[in-house]
Amino acid sequence: MKTISLKSLLLTCATAALIGCGDSDTKITEIEPTPIEKEDGHDHDAELGKGRLAIADAEQAVIHFFDLEENTLVESVNITHPAEYLYASPEGRYAVAVQRSMDHVEFVDGGIWQELHGDHYDQHLDAPSLTSFTLNDVKPTHYVPRGDKAAVFFDGNKETGANAGLSLLSNESIAQEKVIAEHHFDTYMHGTAEIRDDFLLTTLRDSSSESSLPEQVALLEVHGDHFHQEQVFEETCPALHGSFQTENHIAFACGDGVLAIKQEGNVFTAHKIANPADMPEGVRIGSLKGSPENDVMIGGSRSGLFLVDLVEEKITPFNWQPSEDVSLVSYGFDGHNEHALMIDNTGHLNVFSAENNWQLDNRISLFSDLAEEAKPSIIASKAHELIYIIHEQEVTTVDLHKGDVVGHFDLDFVPSKAAWLGVASEEEHEH
Repeated sequence: MKTISLKSLLLTCATAALIGCGDSDTKITEIEPTPIEKEDGHDHDAELGKGRLAIADAEQAVIHFFDLEENTLVESVNITHPAEYLYASPEGRYAVAVQRSMDHVEFVDGGIWQELHGDHYDQHLDAPSLTSFTLNDVKPTHYVPRGDKAAVFFDGNKETGANAGLSLLSNESIAQEKVIAEHHFDTYMHGTAEIRDDFLLTTLRDSSSESSLPEQVALLEVHGDHFHQEQVFEETCPALHGSFQTENHIAFACGDGVLAIKQEGNVFTAHKIANPADMPEGVRIGSLKGSPENDVMIGGSRSGLFLVDLVEEKITPFNWQPSEDVSLVSYGFDGHNEHALMIDNTGHLNVFSAENNWQLDNRISLFSDLAEEAKPSIIASKAHELIYIIHEQEVTTVDLHKGDVVGHFDLDFVPSKAAWLGVASEEEHEH
């Protein structure tokens, strides 16, 4: 069985106490007493439920919630405007429905949470319900969850003169219907942020710049309900777009390479990794993804994928394809970023191991026929080694441990964005 740390579950209990059961229907599943034992990675997840899949309707302002034990619809919840993006809250209880063009973010309680009960935990299965908590700032765009917190970045608006801003959230703050802290910039920008405990690295843009993209990174520190700017890094990052972090490094994708920042205690130092000389003209890395435990990140660009080695300070092409006629359709990661998952044009899921430096681990057949314009989405469980692939009006379940497709269910609506909700297995990364 998968063990869960006491710390993680006590945080969930605090959320539960703040929310309560309200008027929604509640089922309580009592879990047998679970001793706290040493983590060994993959053998202790029998007591965790499969959770729920929240899927936004592409044609109306509705979020549909599916029980992943039975693959059945639990509830359809109306929201104010159609969700342009959908995410899970930091610890998986809430669906975060971003309505960017309407300057609006709503939070739907997915209904799954746990509380301590003597020597064991009770899992609550409530009916999903829309909370009254909202965020209302201009153009909410990047949502960056890290650990038990998430940053929401608001781009602002060049035409109206509205400035950018960011808000820091947790499950507990959502339950209390407030943000932990917020920060306001002096201009608009298409920015992002990376959380490092009480620090946050975010972007800066020169207000006289013609571009909406930032070109510098600043270090902020949380002070109560706001931030203090502690440092602006001298190394620039023109046309900054995309970021990720490992246990020791934070990286931002730039037009001319990658800005890597190393943290040692409260000291942050930056260095620039230049694009390779043979990078095609007009190509730049615009996204960074990876595993917290591997200092080699995967950079996405219009011309393909690259490996960004933050220690060796080099960028090289990621030649992941098994043959020249194979191309990337969509990609993502498993629930704890231990594997990169790439769906190719032949309908296969290619699984790459972070532990083995992104070497191919498995290749799983998904679809016999994949249209040229197809763009399946990959949604990962944080409780089990399961992923859910949404393609057209079908959800396909893949067990990464077995290396096989283990289920399907159909949808009677046109799906848009989706998120997995539930109680996650333990994951700890110290900074």
